[in-house]
Amino acid sequence: MKEAHKKILKLAKPRFKGKMTIEEALTLRRTMRSFSNKKVDLSVVSQLLWALQGIAYVEKLPDGKNVFHRAAPSAGKTYPLEVYMASSRGFYHYEPRSHALSLLSKNDVRESLSESAITPFNKEAIKTAPLTIILASDNEKALKATPLLENALRFTHLEAGHATQNLLLQAVPFDLGMCTITSYSVAKVYEVLKLPLNHRPIYLLPIGFPKEQTA
Repeated sequence: MKEAHKKILKLAKPRFKGKMTIEEALTLRRTMRSFSNKKVDLSVVSQLLWALQGIAYVEKLPDGKNVFHRAAPSAGKTYPLEVYMASSRGFYHYEPRSHALSLLSKNDVRESLSESAITPFNKEAIKTAPLTIILASDNEKALKATPLLENALRFTHLEAGHATQNLLLQAVPFDLGMCTITSYSVAKVYEVLKLPLNHRPIYLLPIGFPKEQTA
């Protein structure tokens, strides 16, 4: 989709102070695969995406250039991670500098994307969660940190872990749960989402409210 024709959804400014301590969030974090159909408010989506890959601060260099530091550290300040989001509203790409979502498709791709998961529980999680975030690596950017492919992959996967832990903890104050899916068909993810070939998926991250248990 051409940039000029993209529909941009501007997100609310993230909050920098919450009502829960980091210790409480660490204690309450849980892996969840059974979600209710309750939707996640857009203001909460804003906060989740900021915690995952939003801009935490801007460093002004002596040469006049700016470094847009994200909420998770990055080897060589390369920031190769790319964030996509699938929901009932459509399929989006997150733009960290503008803190906005670019609509890539109006289609709800969650059911098709669920077919990429290996286990039945993970398939169901993607299918039913109101949001599934896809965290990918721009391999061209990753190679700017090191000429060695092995190191580039290692750095990027470590960075993905840092960023995803931010997301896991940010979900807790909103009573949200999520699971981290790494066992899936990469080919199927590419087929369904039509990602650029250099955007290699790392995590599939279904997020939502817990499904109410019936007696």
